[in-house]
Amino acid sequence: MEEAINLFGSIVYTALSAFIAIISVYIGLNAFTKLTRNIDEVAELKKGNVAVGVTLAAVAVIIGLVTLKAIPIITTEFLSGRIASAVVLAVIQLGTNILIAVFTQFVIIGIFNELTRRKGLNQFEELKNGNIAIGVGLAGIILMVGIILQNASEMVTDAVTSMLRAIID
Repeated sequence: MEEAINLFGSIVYTALSAFIAIISVYIGLNAFTKLTRNIDEVAELKKGNVAVGVTLAAVAVIIGLVTLKAIPIITTEFLSGRIASAVVLAVIQLGTNILIAVFTQFVIIGIFNELTRRKGLNQFEELKNGNIAIGVGLAGIILMVGIILQNASEMVTDAVTSMLRAIID
């Protein structure tokens, strides 16, 4: 019987993790595409623009990395029957972490664009033109910053969890 309960808990945990991951990436990529007004990412993807695809993939990976720590906390709350707590934690933690990830990436892209523009290179135009080198370079910068952000987002997640548990308990 205990094995069946563990199996059920694992299935629910997996389903909730997948749901949270999909929602996080959806919200994060939507926010990112709204912030990058100089390029229509969807139109570029439809044209098969690999440079834009690589850049968006890097953003999606970073959103996953910075929201990773929140997922087990949220699902544990849910599986423990504290659904209201799980929802509050999900909204606040994921919202905060996605905001940190997207805003930081937007700032980094802006700085990178300014640096390359000074050298006569407009990264958004190059991405639109399918310049894979720019897409890969930008993706590398996004990934590097995101990996560093992962630790900061874990600190935010821990602090938010402690504060919310103190309020809820």
